Amino acid sequence: MANSYFSRVILIPAAVWLSVFFGGSMGSGVELVQYVTINGPLGGFIAIASIATVIMAVIFLCFELSRAYQAYDYRQFSKIILGKLWWLYEIAILLSMIIVVAISSTAAGTVIGEYLSISPYIGQLALLSVVIFFTYKGREFIEKSMAVASVSLLIILAIIVGYVFLNLGDVVSTEIANDVVSTAPLAVGAQYAMVNVAFFPLLLFAGRHIKKTNESFVAGISAALVGVLPLIALHYALVSHYPEVLNSGAEVPVYWLLEKLGSSWLIDIYVVILFVLILQTGVGMMQGFVERIDNYMSERSGKSLTATQHAGVAGSMVLLSLLLSTMGIVGLILAGYKFLFLTFIAVFFIPLFTVGVYKLIKQKKNNAGLPVSDAG
Repeated sequence: MANSYFSRVILIPAAVWLSVFFGGSMGSGVELVQYVTINGPLGGFIAIASIATVIMAVIFLCFELSRAYQAYDYRQFSKIILGKLWWLYEIAILLSMIIVVAISSTAAGTVIGEYLSISPYIGQLALLSVVIFFTYKGREFIEKSMAVASVSLLIILAIIVGYVFLNLGDVVSTEIANDVVSTAPLAVGAQYAMVNVAFFPLLLFAGRHIKKTNESFVAGISAALVGVLPLIALHYALVSHYPEVLNSGAEVPVYWLLEKLGSSWLIDIYVVILFVLILQTGVGMMQGFVERIDNYMSERSGKSLTATQHAGVAGSMVLLSLLLSTMGIVGLILAGYKFLFLTFIAVFFIPLFTVGVYKLIKQKKNNAGLPVSDAG
């Protein structure tokens, strides 16, 4: 099963991406409201279509470049698209990783604190402890845990959608039917996608077993489509309380929604799943970080870090992120997105879709025995 086409091309890439994307971006509902639902009931779905398209293209290119050049950590990958300026992406990814883990830890603390009526710092410390443990266990353990967590998430989201459909389906249908269609959500969705998918080189370990171009393509499609399923489900559910949700001021809008729906058992299940997926965001990013260090150490000394050293590196990074969490989740997202969007345009997207595409075309021509021009 572990080496089957389904596992290595569809399940693992999609599960790793969904775990990190959901916990760091969607789980609390803050970004969902600010970048999807704010576009309106129908406009939100248009934004989601834009998000899926951008993510699909980026993941395909990242997997194909990493496969072609055997570059499975973000340092090796950034050298492909940036050359001697690879360190620019390193700076951007480290700063943004700290911001995202800070957002995740804040969300975890807020959810656990509200649910159990305890200090949010207890939830944050719990997150720190489990991230260290998972990183210690290693890549294979992490990939399996992400697959289980992703399936569990999709099941609970299906239950939430079914609950909303049965109880408030008419309200949602009316809101969607009365919404005005425009192209503005396309740009908003693209911006949201670009900030989030720029982290993907941290997750290249999920594509180590991809062998062909068509497998990179299938992995990109499956990861993108599975990744937006929670956006579709949660946006649909939030529309049942539109436009009230836009002005709720809730730290965790999804938690606010479930309270509005009046289902205590849905809250119980979602809190558990949300904490697990927030945890997986930190775990996935830390695994990408230690893979980068491992490869560097192997190049220099022929030895990689031990499992204990992996855990120590991950713990240090999460602790640094916790220092930022005092800003509050909304403040972190608003401040972080402005920085991340502009930075990643310059050091990731432009190089990926110019240098990256050029190098793939050039390599395929070489493999086909066709003349290749070095111009450009």
